[in-house]
Amino acid sequence: MGKPKNSLRMHNQFKDAILINNQTYFDYLERFKKIATSMFEWKNLPDSMDARYLELTLYYMGKASFLYDENYGYLNTKCANGGTLNIYGIPTNLNCWSYSYNAYRNTYQGFSNDDIKNDLAILVMNNNNMIPTAPTLELFAYRLAEAQRACDMNIKQQKFPRIILTDKKQELSMRNVINQIDDNELNIFGNRDAGIPESIKSLDTQAPYVADKITDYKREIWNEALTFLGISNMDSKRERMIVSESDSKNELINLNLQSYLITRKKACEQFNKVFGMNIDVVVRSDLHNLVKEVDNSFQDMKEKVADDIVDDAIKGKEENNE
Repeated sequence: MGKPKNSLRMHNQFKDAILINNQTYFDYLERFKKIATSMFEWKNLPDSMDARYLELTLYYMGKASFLYDENYGYLNTKCANGGTLNIYGIPTNLNCWSYSYNAYRNTYQGFSNDDIKNDLAILVMNNNNMIPTAPTLELFAYRLAEAQRACDMNIKQQKFPRIILTDKKQELSMRNVINQIDDNELNIFGNRDAGIPESIKSLDTQAPYVADKITDYKREIWNEALTFLGISNMDSKRERMIVSESDSKNELINLNLQSYLITRKKACEQFNKVFGMNIDVVVRSDLHNLVKEVDNSFQDMKEKVADDIVDDAIKGKEENNE
């Protein structure tokens, strides 16, 4: 015997809620990943190397490797620590691997006894601690997804902010009414001769509208994530910041950005020195334009506030003279 129609609907609604929860989380996570893996532009890479795969490797694993292979040419691969650690805590060997590929190489360390270049690999670090970007952004995506789903539920509660108390005889009818409301039906029809049984009661859940406050919270989380990545953002409280606070935040943003750029630059220098190449990595120009746009907007805002203060002072002085 199949499930009752209403029971099947409830089951589907439960599955839909889980699906939407997961979709919301992965949607935010993919947005972050798209930004994080597009921040830097690699220049003059050999055709056999792939910048997209390099950034994805750093995003998920925190480190990668540059090396030369006699069959494939210059490569960028994933890597795992091998051997021991040198006096600076850098692994002396790297297990360089990728899909259908594996090579064991000595890590270039800058010492005078480094082996010939074909036996060397350059260690590329996502940051000085070789920490992947993904875990932190997964936390930000989780917080944003939780906030978004709370916002969705708060909006739904505005449709029918009540708990229905009834007996088993009237339960199906009440569920049908609630489902019609949830489906945004404008008119709901019932049997006028049935009346309203005394067994049906409702409790007001008094769900206040807080979706706007949750949206502000989401914006703060989003901006915090951008700050973590080193990307300038317009904070909702930015207009109330004093100059020193704004400068302090810009300094933090720049430090975060440099934490990713410095290690990539160092890998380029080592690769060029060992293999005689001329590769480089730079922050994409769009990020610089965004920083300039935000800074210019903030400067315009400060000038407007200053002009308003001067105008108010002049107006007050004229009124006093009168």
